[in-house]
Amino acid sequence: MATCSADRGGLWLVRQLVAFTSGALAVLAVAVPALGDEHAAARFRGTGAADPIRVTNVRRGVGREAGHTTITFDIAWDHSWRAGWEVEEKQHGGTGPLRLESWDAAWVLVKYQRPGADGYSHAMLSAQAGDHRVPAGAALDVGRTDDGGRGLGVFVYRAAPGHGPTVFKDVTLRWENAAEAPADADIRVFALQMVYVPQCRFWAGDGTTNAVAAQLSAGNGTRPFPIESEAELPLGGEGDDGIGSRNGSGLRPGNEDDFSADVPLRLPAKFPKGYRAFYCMRNEITQQQYCDFLNSLPYARQCERSRTQVDGPPGTQGIKPSHPMTVGRNDTTISVSGSAATAEAVVVPRTTFVASRTVIRPARPATYKTSSPFVACNFISCPDGSAYAAWAGLRPMTELEFEKACRGPLQPVAGEFAWGTAQAVGTGDGGGAYVLHDQGGPDERVVWEGADGLDALRGNVANGAIRVDGKMQVAGPLRVGIFATPQSDRGAAGASYWGILDLSGNVTERAISVGLPAGRNFAGTHGDDAPAAWKTAGFGIRGGGYPHGGVTASEKSAGRFTERFRVSDRYYGAVTSNDSRAVAQGFRCVRTAP
Repeated sequence: MATCSADRGGLWLVRQLVAFTSGALAVLAVAVPALGDEHAAARFRGTGAADPIRVTNVRRGVGREAGHTTITFDIAWDHSWRAGWEVEEKQHGGTGPLRLESWDAAWVLVKYQRPGADGYSHAMLSAQAGDHRVPAGAALDVGRTDDGGRGLGVFVYRAAPGHGPTVFKDVTLRWENAAEAPADADIRVFALQMVYVPQCRFWAGDGTTNAVAAQLSAGNGTRPFPIESEAELPLGGEGDDGIGSRNGSGLRPGNEDDFSADVPLRLPAKFPKGYRAFYCMRNEITQQQYCDFLNSLPYARQCERSRTQVDGPPGTQGIKPSHPMTVGRNDTTISVSGSAATAEAVVVPRTTFVASRTVIRPARPATYKTSSPFVACNFISCPDGSAYAAWAGLRPMTELEFEKACRGPLQPVAGEFAWGTAQAVGTGDGGGAYVLHDQGGPDERVVWEGADGLDALRGNVANGAIRVDGKMQVAGPLRVGIFATPQSDRGAAGASYWGILDLSGNVTERAISVGLPAGRNFAGTHGDDAPAAWKTAGFGIRGGGYPHGGVTASEKSAGRFTERFRVSDRYYGAVTSNDSRAVAQGFRCVRTAP
């Protein structure tokens, strides 16, 4: 017989074995991994192709109680997982075994548009999970507004360990502000794949003493710093009880931290340090997801988020780069032109006089499209990414959350990448290269040809240097999650400890910095569709982006192509200008777990 216990720390089985001792019957309780452990490796896998969450059969209905309105739909994606496992003390560096559980989930949000309205509004949902319905095999949590009063969206995920395709039919949500929407309002349901990062202790900084770029550390030394709670922490100073950053050694000029061994500061308790559980988008924002965002905005907000002529002709580039240059595979364009609000004079002749008045023609937003829907979206500024997060009911991540999202609870490896080793495909003198296949399609993939390819230490990274039609070129960002296949392990997928993809490489990650006052003031608040109060928060750049991780010219000439891809690299740790739309700049959102 067996008994099973489950909690946020893990899924575990206590198996009772029968044995005979000295002629007597004895029952031995032996702790062994539950079935969840059999699915743990699935977090590093994928379908080998684009796998956006599909929402179909959306309809508006009447709730079980009078006056309640519901939104019902089917939701499916082809690779999901849920698993629990144990981490040994020697692996995580703490005390005793660490029991963990993680899964992927669909973050679901709903927008509606009144007939003739300029843009879509956010559908507020019941804050109580019991007011919503999911089919057998599914679990649901509500992501509430920060005051707890309304639901901004829901997480839908597997209720038990397993992996593979997921289809949940007739998911039904209770819509609280439905009275604002007439019966003929257009309803759109959006879903983003996210990964649950459980509450646990982890390490900030990797302890490297090679190619230092202000890696975080314990005090004024080089050892990694353990994050063991969300309590206030010292920054800088001489003591090992706070976070140091090598006194800013190696930071890009103009991007320096404002704390050091000589200038101690404090990191407030409200700043999200990563210890608490949170959800992180599995992939960076794609071009289709950014188009969906733009297509739901009113005209004026489209102008802010595209910085191009929203009333331009079809084919106009949808996201204007900060500097004239190639668009780096970003082909977000206008398919239907928008128009600003106008005042028109109307003259009506009468028998004995002429009547006139002014009529206001409302603004009409543009419609955007992309022929590369599965490719990571670049040219996203910090205000752009923050606006997307607010629209989706999410928030930006902090740089401490970034490090936990990459390495999990494991003791750091000096100079490691998101897949947990200090080597990447292409580091060497063999002259190999990635070759791009099925460019732009759902099956887009890159295959390494030549020496210095994937092995036990080298992980895959989308660094932008690609051979296309026999020629080397900077191919721009690639399909998100391009290395995850039905057989991939962590290194082959270029995956983080939790199965989050492309945290090293493809496009850069923007993370709120501990080294700027505007960053430290961030309190982990979530967006509610309104313009975010944290849109001017102090950001840094993490994870690197094509080409070659964003290294400097001198580093490139020295053969150091991949340093910006490293988990703890803080070369751009505290960026004072956040409005730039750089060619390698993307965005990824998180949400504190319910």
